[in-house]
Amino acid sequence: MDVNDSGRLPPSVHDVHAADPAPARRPTARDGTSEARAFLALASVKGVGQKTLFAIAQAGRRFTEVLDHGPDMEPDRQAVRVRTEPPMSPRQWLAIRNHALARGDALAEQLDRHAVTLLFRSDPRFPQQLLDLEFPPHWIFVQGKLDLLRERSVTIVGTRKPSADGEFLARYVGACLASWGAPTVSGLAAGIDQLAHEHSLRASVPTIAILGTGILEQYPKGAAPLRAEILEKGGAIVSEYLPGISYSAENFVQRNRLQAALGEILIPAEWQRRSGTAHTVRFATELGRPIACLRLPEWSRDRVILEPGLGEGSGEIFTVPAEQDRFDRFVRTALGQKLPMPGEQLSFFGDS
Repeated sequence: MDVNDSGRLPPSVHDVHAADPAPARRPTARDGTSEARAFLALASVKGVGQKTLFAIAQAGRRFTEVLDHGPDMEPDRQAVRVRTEPPMSPRQWLAIRNHALARGDALAEQLDRHAVTLLFRSDPRFPQQLLDLEFPPHWIFVQGKLDLLRERSVTIVGTRKPSADGEFLARYVGACLASWGAPTVSGLAAGIDQLAHEHSLRASVPTIAILGTGILEQYPKGAAPLRAEILEKGGAIVSEYLPGISYSAENFVQRNRLQAALGEILIPAEWQRRSGTAHTVRFATELGRPIACLRLPEWSRDRVILEPGLGEGSGEIFTVPAEQDRFDRFVRTALGQKLPMPGEQLSFFGDS
């Protein structure tokens, strides 16, 4: 194969590919040779993984066409070459294709059992915010409430090892969530991310977890109960990775771009300038998303700063709780909400 990456089969139930006309009803992965079925089948072929499938979609090719013609398609008929050595005969490819379809159908059934939906870009349920990215995903897998992905939401991220100050800031933001009433987005990682999900659930606000692994993977260890509660309380789990793909540093960096794009505003609760959260801040800066950086009064001035590429231009720093009103207005403006009158301002500390 000319793209050497690994990954297991992809999922699906309902799908529409970017090149598909709108069907009378949405096909399932096992309806004829739908794009979803072809996608799942190709993903089951050894050597065809995340990068290869993305390259095929990026070149404007239909998965059904690639599946039907095989990896040694005429060069002028396929922008993305998926070569085999030695080249396969049509009969050899037919056998591989049939096995791939069977494996793809089995995966589709597994995803159906977990109520996982595959959304291609052209599906009207695909979150349009992700299209703001330079390289948006061509597909995502979603478990839970699909409509939630199109709502104006708040992304909250931070370090995996928060200090007592970081935990306080996570609680502080959590105390604002019920008043804002907007869904939250985070990454299910240990530390600030899990605190963001937990405080959302406590505030009766739905929350979205974006994974750096395939949607059938149970990662991080011990997060299964939280993940189940997110779904039970009207939230969603999202991944752009093929269902069986495990974690990697690169995958988490790419996951962070989805977190930055899906939310209308980013709140990094506690982070370092060289960290995973810094990638999310960088992506949000590139997208022009508002960024609310929080600090405590006793922190040194250089602990939270805005730099080129890291919040400068779209971010502001808020010393809390002293600048609580300004922080609240910044978030509400980003969410397109009506600003409260002075007497209606959110307060945690009673009348001053």
